[in-house]
Amino acid sequence: MKVIPFIVPHRDEYSETVGYKIIGPNKTALFIPYIDKWERWNTKIEELIKDVDIAWLDDTFFDQFEIKNISISEIPHPLVIETMKRLNNMPQVDRKKIYFIHLNHTNPLINLFSQES
Repeated sequence: MKVIPFIVPHRDEYSETVGYKIIGPNKTALFIPYIDKWERWNTKIEELIKDVDIAWLDDTFFDQFEIKNISISEIPHPLVIETMKRLNNMPQVDRKKIYFIHLNHTNPLINLFSQES
């Protein structure tokens, strides 16, 4: 097994933030638990997804209406709806690799019976 860390843009006031490409004997995975907006990164997430069997991606918040007491612009995690829109033109075989992780407790995706889920 091989684990390759790579730097991603995120709050770096104390240390770097990384994602990982995990290469096993039969499968490969992409693990990005924290990241700022995809547009702040010089790497195309679409290209990384093509090269793995599964991709776990940070999508803390569903949309801009989820947080009521602070501006969502102050929390630069990618929104689920932004990620879905960005990756919508990828082939279905690649889109099926994607799993959203790091869901905030306010994210409606955690409720399996919600319309968003």
